[in-house]
Amino acid sequence: MDDFKGLDIDEIQPKRPNKVNGKKKGNRTELELTKILTARFNMPFSRSVGSGNRWSQADLPQHASEVFSGDLICPKNFKFVIESKGGYDSIDMSAVFVNGNSELNGFLKQATADSNRCGRKPMMCWKKTRKPWLAFIMTNELIGHEFEYSLKYKEWTAIALDHLLKLNDDFFLNQT
Repeated sequence: MDDFKGLDIDEIQPKRPNKVNGKKKGNRTELELTKILTARFNMPFSRSVGSGNRWSQADLPQHASEVFSGDLICPKNFKFVIESKGGYDSIDMSAVFVNGNSELNGFLKQATADSNRCGRKPMMCWKKTRKPWLAFIMTNELIGHEFEYSLKYKEWTAIALDHLLKLNDDFFLNQT
């Protein structure tokens, strides 16, 4: 019994892992994505003010809807509105192709709603923890473009973002 003398109960209880702060993680992945896109296109991309607040709840004029749709503020001539997701590691990609996934469906629905609101094409970029970025694009947008690896999910196609970004600028940018 003397072995336990002076031992504090906190020292023998297992420590719980720190809870992940989803908002911080989302902000971090959005910032990472802005850096990737800014470097690729040599144009500024930034996090949208109030990203995650769902601007769709506000009655904004058209010019404001174009800016505050999606998670990123994109250059004016960029063809896509971008929904950015970070984490969501519980989504099992192999199970997605058996029964679908309501969470993934929700992400794609958000991208579509943002697209409808601002008149840009929808794109959803997702980065699971310690995994490469994926980009979900409407399959019909990719006609004439070949990728060695891609996955079709409903009317969307998932591609490694770094492979998608190898396409020519005219795929992403309206000529001004």
